[in-house]
Amino acid sequence: MSTLSLQGIKKRFGAHQTIHGVDLEVEAGEFVVFVGPSGCGKSTLLRMIAGLEDVSEGSIRIGGMDVTRSAPSARDVAMVFQSYALYPHMTVRQNLSFGMRMRKVDRAVIAAKLERAAAILQLQPYMERKPAELSGGQCQRVAIGRALVQEPSVFLFDEPLSNLDAELRLRMRIEISALHRELGKTMVYVTHDQVEAMTLADKMVVLRAGRIEQVGHPLDLYANPCNEFVAGFVGAPAMNMLAGQYRAEGANAAITLDGGALLDCALAAQGAAAGGACKAGVRPEHWQIGGDGLLLATVTVVERLGASSYIHAVCGQHTLCVETRAAHAPLAGDSISLTPLPGMVYLFDDAGRTISAPKAAGTR
Repeated sequence: MSTLSLQGIKKRFGAHQTIHGVDLEVEAGEFVVFVGPSGCGKSTLLRMIAGLEDVSEGSIRIGGMDVTRSAPSARDVAMVFQSYALYPHMTVRQNLSFGMRMRKVDRAVIAAKLERAAAILQLQPYMERKPAELSGGQCQRVAIGRALVQEPSVFLFDEPLSNLDAELRLRMRIEISALHRELGKTMVYVTHDQVEAMTLADKMVVLRAGRIEQVGHPLDLYANPCNEFVAGFVGAPAMNMLAGQYRAEGANAAITLDGGALLDCALAAQGAAAGGACKAGVRPEHWQIGGDGLLLATVTVVERLGASSYIHAVCGQHTLCVETRAAHAPLAGDSISLTPLPGMVYLFDDAGRTISAPKAAGTR
């Protein structure tokens, strides 16, 4: 196992800068996930760790060794790409052993590594098949196996599941998580899918426009986002945001939403302004439906998922998503009254900074 350290990493393509001074410490054996919208720099950052992109400024250390200018082969890392990149004319066995054969590794060592990789990834029945005879999930397992036989200090995954269907994605997430537990190796994983990030990561790194917005355990980021961007990105469906004005009243804030509804929350940020423009955030699961609600909304669409349903509704200028576990969800066109659960309102100032997060939201 090896630590990974990024210090002041910057990347420029000519006059255009894409990575703006990234600092990150990854502990040995951690599973770290880079997540963010398309174009945020997560794959570029991963490729710099792998040595596939030059570093414009800053340093990269793996296991305490400076590898900033080292060739990819000298970094003791293995990368799994979005495309399987398997040789179509080779069998699974030949694909797995190709790199070792090119390095003239002893045949007995190759056989032992292949046997172990096949057992871990359950590839034994497919060793003599070619990629065209495999499913997408099996091909991705072979790609992971090709990295596994290298026995690297750090595994790098660049959106490895994006080409798979929903069922295979779920299955492969479980397999990758189990692989990490078994190997105990440091893993860095890139995805645009925050559900993947939430379910896999020991540490989640949220990126936007080449900068780190927040780092932490997924549940900590979910409960205590540092700003409006993280709050809206982490969690599916996204947090509801309602524009308004707030006024600080001691340790509390009174929020007047556009449309006149009144909310309140406890102020958590030190030095919060006395008031001003704001957004109140309410997660879909933190609404109470019915009764004398603060908001009156009209249902537009209902997504029925079995045990729960997501109600999409319009309230003035706001589009809301509400989770319900009621046996009978409202229908499109129905009017519903909504009230945030007590103490479950987030508050963001006009710069997007979090100035209040519910204590009841909890952390891990």
